[in-house]
Amino acid sequence: MANTVEMGKSGRIVLPKETREKYGLTEKSRMIIRERGDEIVLIPVKRYQNPTAALYGSIHLDKPVDDPKQAARRHIRERLREET
Repeated sequence: MANTVEMGKSGRIVLPKETREKYGLTEKSRMIIRERGDEIVLIPVKRYQNPTAALYGSIHLDKPVDDPKQAARRHIRERLREET
């Protein structure tokens, strides 16, 4: 799918309806912005009803940690870097 959009005031763009529907994007959806060579890539951020359950078992640590949320955030950032 290839579409052209125009940038408006404050650098805003509107994604075509078909694209929003295909990726389940709604108002307040979050996107990751990456640069790849001379391209700008938008990556939809997945939302989970229960984020803790979605992460269960995905992090393997050698020893217990004092701040599990910080460890989970670090793990997610590393995975995002690997994927893009």
